[in-house]
Amino acid sequence: FNGSINVYLPGTTDWPALSSCLLQAVASNGVPTIGLTYGFLSRGDGFRNTRCASLPSTDDVVECLTEQHNDAIYGGTYGADRTYNDAEFWKPVDARDSIAGRLGLLLAELDSLYPDEGWDRFYKAGGAYPDSLPMPKWGKITFSGHSQGAGHAAYLAATRLVHGAVLISGPQDECEGCPEGTKFWIDDTFLSTKITAFAHGDSTETFLEPTLPIMKDNWSRMGTWPAPLQVQNVDSYINYDVCKAPIVSSLAPSSTSPCGRKGHCATALDDSSPVLSNTAGDNVYIYGIDVWANVANVDQCY
Repeated sequence: FNGSINVYLPGTTDWPALSSCLLQAVASNGVPTIGLTYGFLSRGDGFRNTRCASLPSTDDVVECLTEQHNDAIYGGTYGADRTYNDAEFWKPVDARDSIAGRLGLLLAELDSLYPDEGWDRFYKAGGAYPDSLPMPKWGKITFSGHSQGAGHAAYLAATRLVHGAVLISGPQDECEGCPEGTKFWIDDTFLSTKITAFAHGDSTETFLEPTLPIMKDNWSRMGTWPAPLQVQNVDSYINYDVCKAPIVSSLAPSSTSPCGRKGHCATALDDSSPVLSNTAGDNVYIYGIDVWANVANVDQCY
């Protein structure tokens, strides 16, 4: 195969198999697709925002919102070195369990097992372990992420020239209690331009997607889409374009969803995504018909 690969980053406490239908839909684009298990930060986005907000100065809060992503992507102890109510912000992340570390090691292993498939094009070999780990070649990889994973994918798109980024139900970073006009990493000029976003579109109930306003604020500040931001609801029988605006859907989550925020989970997780039954009695995932593959196809965006 040629070109790029797509790497999916699950959210807090999740793992790739929980989003198997989304991954199948993404892979249908013909792009090799990897669901990556990594050392996700042990606190969800909202809890991390609150812990960052407990720091003494606005500059500290802004730094915290940045360093949470560096811990997850590269490994680190920023969160473990700080406490909130006598507990660490989040657990330390070993470099080998970070997104970069896990992905680099996986790509090197795939190259070793399948040397004729070209996996060497997607990583740089490291030195002797443990001094150096194989590292991903960022520009050849599209990072898709759900929830916490969407935040990491967005941060990578801001700070690295990645092939693309697909933000599902995120990012949810918020500078809580900061003075109006405070800027953090979301306001920086993004190095990457091929970015799409998808979320549940109903924030009226806490069990659906109460953080949608935070996502919309972040999307508008990224500078990826024309201002003022116009979010497109795909339920409205429109010919939507994922490159020109983030998309949302207010379809009811599956009745089997165990999530507290069912709408939040419905955009990516098998047990929560809305389904229809075909004539054989099998479930057909509605987002799998068009939305997931479309939003993941960043190569249509220029």
